[in-house]
Amino acid sequence: MILFYLVLPIVIFAIIRFLVALFNYFTQPYLQSYPIISSETVSVLIPARNEEANIQNLLADLQSQSYTNIEVIVYNDLSTDATGKIVEQFVKADNRFRLINGSGLPEGWLGKNNACHQLALQANGNYLLFLDADVRVEKSFVGQALAYMQHKKLHLLSFFPYQVLGSFGEAITVPVMQWILLSLLPLKLVLWSRRRSLSAANGQMMMFKAETYRKHRFHEIYRSNPVEDILIAREMKRLRYRISTLLGTPGDIRCRMYASGSDAIEGFSKNVCEFFGGNRNVMFSFAAITTLGPFLVMFFMPFPLVFTYFFSVIMARLFIADLSKQNVFKAVILFPYQQISFLQMVIRWEKNRKRGTLIWKGRKI
Repeated sequence: MILFYLVLPIVIFAIIRFLVALFNYFTQPYLQSYPIISSETVSVLIPARNEEANIQNLLADLQSQSYTNIEVIVYNDLSTDATGKIVEQFVKADNRFRLINGSGLPEGWLGKNNACHQLALQANGNYLLFLDADVRVEKSFVGQALAYMQHKKLHLLSFFPYQVLGSFGEAITVPVMQWILLSLLPLKLVLWSRRRSLSAANGQMMMFKAETYRKHRFHEIYRSNPVEDILIAREMKRLRYRISTLLGTPGDIRCRMYASGSDAIEGFSKNVCEFFGGNRNVMFSFAAITTLGPFLVMFFMPFPLVFTYFFSVIMARLFIADLSKQNVFKAVILFPYQQISFLQMVIRWEKNRKRGTLIWKGRKI
């Protein structure tokens, strides 16, 4: 009987996560189409370090945008490859494009945070759209994002892009991000609720109202933090600004974040704890519950609760896979492998914390 009551919370937690996934599924947190209220200038700001494999695709996407009142500024952060030369070709062909060559990293700053800050200082637009260099956008995306911000009266709009999975390693690692996010956070409540705990943002795409950004200089505030995107979202909620975070689709914004599973584990290990509010005890508890939960439930719970538990777990994964525009069958089949990948991310994060170092793109962060 004691074991029953000890394991029962695991079943309840699975049901809650299923209900959160169900909420996200029915609220469909995608970009909606609205007419543009006013044709304000959008500054598209791209921090880039050794992005020769990606930058040309993104710049070509931006050059072909149906909304043309844009400027595109790339900050070349001491790249050792052909990133700068590729950008220069666009600068020569289109006067809306500009290149800033970084001269060094100021003390106390992380590379990307400094790049975003420098880009914002040079931008002239009414809106500041920060994009990672490995993102791809469809030709209507900038205009649709602008219209959405205007209609919703937002000060920040962020996206989790649709994830392109090019290998088995990516398929068992990258979806972990969506699995955690969409089973713990009702995404529409980022806009509907004032609670800071219901905050989310993704540095791959963050679009600010320029007046608000210039007033607070958010990247300067979090100059040394590798998870500045989430912290900026929480700070903006504290300041009572309206923010919204959406899911991307193949028809608006997409990204292939990592080229392999090992790269994904290394990348996610730098911020996996922030998915749990920066609380390592919560992260470890979540890892233990989701890993050991199936075995504890099978051995110590009666059949109705065993059925309820596995129904909740499997259906949550199906809803999340469908929301993420991924193959729902693979989502169930790869579930055990994704769980192992998640544990690897947690372990890597803890090792980095103990060492006090984390390397990203050749720099300590």
